[in-house]
Amino acid sequence: MDFIQLLERFMRGETCAEEEKLLKEWFRSAPARKEIETYYSGRWAAAEGADMDPSRKEEVLARITREIKEREDIPVIPAQRRNSFMRTWLPYAAVFILAFGLGLSALFMQHPGSPLQEFTVSVAKGQRSNLLLPDGTKVWVNSHTEIQYDNEYGIRNRKIVLKGEAFFEVEKNEELPFVVNAEEVDIQVLGTTFNLKAYPEDDEIIATLFTGSIKGVVGDKKFTISPRQHLTYDRLRKVMQVSESENVNYISMWRDNELAFMDETLEEVAKILNRMYNVEVVILSEKIKSYRFSSVIKNNSLDNVIEIISLTAPISYHSAGDTILLNEKR
Repeated sequence: MDFIQLLERFMRGETCAEEEKLLKEWFRSAPARKEIETYYSGRWAAAEGADMDPSRKEEVLARITREIKEREDIPVIPAQRRNSFMRTWLPYAAVFILAFGLGLSALFMQHPGSPLQEFTVSVAKGQRSNLLLPDGTKVWVNSHTEIQYDNEYGIRNRKIVLKGEAFFEVEKNEELPFVVNAEEVDIQVLGTTFNLKAYPEDDEIIATLFTGSIKGVVGDKKFTISPRQHLTYDRLRKVMQVSESENVNYISMWRDNELAFMDETLEEVAKILNRMYNVEVVILSEKIKSYRFSSVIKNNSLDNVIEIISLTAPISYHSAGDTILLNEKR
């Protein structure tokens, strides 16, 4: 059997349960690693005109590991067994997760008894991806976002630091609460799903709850919200408030590469486009900065988005390389 071709079909979601069982058994065998390295190194060299460095090889293996582990017919690995599981699947107990072309990279080592180490996951502008944390928590990471945590995550704590935006599906663990720090705000949960938007350049930090409950903590003040509610912290006024969400599903549409504007000013739309498409949006007229937009865009190619904006307001646009100029239509 050609396991490499089977692996390619698996990564495209085209395999049946029996084929995935065979693939899992092969992946655990000694020759599998070498075959995978040789195959993907060849593909890399053909595409990039250069040899694949060792770290990239680990990236490929880790992504395959993650894909296999997430399939339903593979048992969930308990937290206390996860270190030995990773040592079996990847050498030196290293997990390197990278979604090719999606701008996500994270490198960390988990050695029992090792000194405290900090790890960083970064997603560039124009990219989005997801990752699976050691405790089983799933994270969808939006563009221009950074997540940090240490090698005690899932063992002595479940604390992470967020700069940007992410959607969390938190694995329940009453002994280790899940805590996200977003500068002045800590979001505390046990097991729930929520979206947290905390870009350093924004005036507000916004947590939106989908299921379960979360607690927002600022200094000695605590706020608890229920599903379909927002928790908003105003950085300028140093004020936290709770509000209802009329269209909670719009908040997480970015996970499906869709855009939802909810009474956003053009200036705010420009920020979103900069993050999502990695383009510079320059507004030439002060007047149009305050124009507001509410729209759901599913065909969200950049050209389509700009065209829709120009059709819904008296705005003209001009593209020059990676820069888009917006002006009042005359």
